[in-house]
Amino acid sequence: MKKFMTVALSLIMPFSWVFGSPLFSEPTQDTTGQKTERPFVAGGYYDKPFVTRLFGRTAIGGYMEALWKLERAEGVNEGPSFEARRFNLFTHSVVADRLRVAAELEFEHGTEEIKLEFAFLDFEIHPALTFRGGILLSPIGRFNLTHDSPLNNLTERPLVSTLIIPAALSEVGMGFYGAFFPSAESRLTYEIYAVNGLHDGLLAGAGGTRIAEGRGAFDEDNNPLPSLVGRLTYSPLVALEIGASLHTGPYNRYQVDGIQVDDKRNLTIAGLDWEYRQGTWDVTGEYARASIDVPPSLRGLFAERQHGLYTQVNYHFGRGWITMMPRSRFAAVGRYEVVDLDADIAGDAIQRFSLGLNFRPVEDTVFKLDYRTDLHWSRVDVPKRSVGVNFSVASYF
Repeated sequence: MKKFMTVALSLIMPFSWVFGSPLFSEPTQDTTGQKTERPFVAGGYYDKPFVTRLFGRTAIGGYMEALWKLERAEGVNEGPSFEARRFNLFTHSVVADRLRVAAELEFEHGTEEIKLEFAFLDFEIHPALTFRGGILLSPIGRFNLTHDSPLNNLTERPLVSTLIIPAALSEVGMGFYGAFFPSAESRLTYEIYAVNGLHDGLLAGAGGTRIAEGRGAFDEDNNPLPSLVGRLTYSPLVALEIGASLHTGPYNRYQVDGIQVDDKRNLTIAGLDWEYRQGTWDVTGEYARASIDVPPSLRGLFAERQHGLYTQVNYHFGRGWITMMPRSRFAAVGRYEVVDLDADIAGDAIQRFSLGLNFRPVEDTVFKLDYRTDLHWSRVDVPKRSVGVNFSVASYF
């Protein structure tokens, strides 16, 4: 299994948030020759359609996603079914020239799960320094900041961005972000926050270490020390951006009423992400590595190291082929991904190949048809194959 990680890394490694204010954007040229503003994170919160077309003090928008799916594992067909996956509502309010409040309320699978994905206050102190506090989307990897279904060209989210980095990871905290422009083409951005962090639920399952099960509560931290999360990006030119991110801090309850009851145990996730756009092509990807301080009594049962990556190639074509829809276009998509959920044993890993074809009648709405094939290795390194087909629709509104 480990050879898949080695080959994938050797092939790939070589190669937030938008303000409508000119203080936090930089002029670029669009295809019509007119100047536009470059978002802080392309596809991030401040690059949403209802924000960029803001009228009045408060705007309300959102997106929806629904799909038809068919899955088969080891010859067992689960049968086709429909799924109302998400219906999300955004609000954005300009309180004053330097104050903004934003939130996202997510409804998954009808009303099976309802949660406040983010709700924060931004206070612009300087073009390179803005305070943010509240429920934050943690800037660990790019995908966690740009995971909206209408943005992404495949129905399923990347494995590394859901299993190693548990997208969408929301945490309560406070900190700062900003941008610098070393030259007319280049840009440097940062985000850094203190947050409650994750908890020891990541070691509670029978299947081994699962970081997504350790998402922290919004009311209080389970230990007296906050975690730190941050992301630094460098863009030498508009078409290329490389980001590095880190999330680190204790995850267990090691003090109760000031009394030491356990050793402090840390969880650290480090990530690298990239995006390159050239004409009708673009390449995106993400790599993440997690290090978990597992109690001695649980070592061997729960993973101490996990890592994974994905890389995706998108080819856009057919703009205006449909004359009654002059803004329509198509996209062909390919993604390779692999995650190793226990780097110290041969098994407990997943490899996936996905292919997709999309149609966008307008930029904010997409119809997706995609196929994926998975190869799972159990903890005892027994392989199992599965395949899936999705047809989905997603749209901002």
